[in-house]
Amino acid sequence: METKINFLKFLFKFFFTVIVLVIVTFIGLKITKMLLYHPYTVKKFGTFDGNKDFIVIFHGVYGKSETLEPIAKELENRGYSGINIQYPTTDGTIEKLSEKYIIPNIEFISRTVKKSNIERKKKGLPEIKINFITHSMGTGILRYYLKTHKLDNSGKVIFLSPPAHGSELSDNPVADALKSTLGESVAQLKTSDNSFINSLGEPDYPCYVMIGNKSSNFLYSLIIPGVDDGMVPFKTSRLNNCKYRVIENATHTSILKDKRTIDEIIKYLENQ
Repeated sequence: METKINFLKFLFKFFFTVIVLVIVTFIGLKITKMLLYHPYTVKKFGTFDGNKDFIVIFHGVYGKSETLEPIAKELENRGYSGINIQYPTTDGTIEKLSEKYIIPNIEFISRTVKKSNIERKKKGLPEIKINFITHSMGTGILRYYLKTHKLDNSGKVIFLSPPAHGSELSDNPVADALKSTLGESVAQLKTSDNSFINSLGEPDYPCYVMIGNKSSNFLYSLIIPGVDDGMVPFKTSRLNNCKYRVIENATHTSILKDKRTIDEIIKYLENQ
């Protein structure tokens, strides 16, 4: 009888522990999802007077618009106008994120540029262009857009820390198992030949890739073979037809506020 009671106690403790672990895990995933979610906002910079090229800027996975503020501020100081888009990267696939948050803003800028160019043509002035600066996963969103849409007055494109041909972090089974928490877009950045990111092809427009060579996360670097910036491996960051520069000792995120990066962006935009 005592053995039976002890066995029942064991079963109770076991199932109670399992239930607690399930609840804790569920709550943990919910909290993680909340922390990774950043609401959609669009910040304008510059005067929008139509005297210089327009710039569209947006961040990468789990990012915020504020991470690109150092770049936006310097562009504004140099007379550029544009928008800095913040979007919830966990809200669906790259296609959905593009259609829902990025394309409407590009269309707005496109209409603004067309209107400005009509006036500039009357004055005998050259047309202004729409340039792009994107970071990390945002580079994949932009590449998807430029592959599937024709954009008049398209200018130069700058890709910062791009997982151009994927990252081993996305190859990890966790990216598929926790799609509802980490976002569906993360799993689209696999290094396999048939992954979404590798279906986008090579750019047919002027572009520049910049990446750091210092890891920001040694645990991630254990998963990524070779040199990486903490999230993206060098070997998958290159794109054909794009200029390429390594920003020494910059990490995946510190590259965004590095003066060398910002100076190189201005130099690239202003050199014909």
